[in-house]
Amino acid sequence: MNELKKPIYLDYSATTPVDPRVAQKMIPFLTEEFGNPASRSHSYGWTSEAAVENAREEVAKLVNCAMEAIAERVERHGGDHLSRSAC
Repeated sequence: MNELKKPIYLDYSATTPVDPRVAQKMIPFLTEEFGNPASRSHSYGWTSEAAVENAREEVAKLVNCAMEAIAERVERHGGDHLSRSAC
């Protein structure tokens, strides 16, 4: 479909485009290193939890915020509230 004639997509509540850099970092966790980060009784959970903690640290640095503030917002209210929180 020609980009100029492509309809405007407005349902970002259903799905959103992912930045290619994010997709590249996520591929291992979608294909090989999958696991529930809240499951602390096995290596799958430990690996996932470490990845989540690393991502929180990266986001904290990007927005000049304490990592704990981001973790608290994500865990209690969902990731969509992160952009609205004051760090």
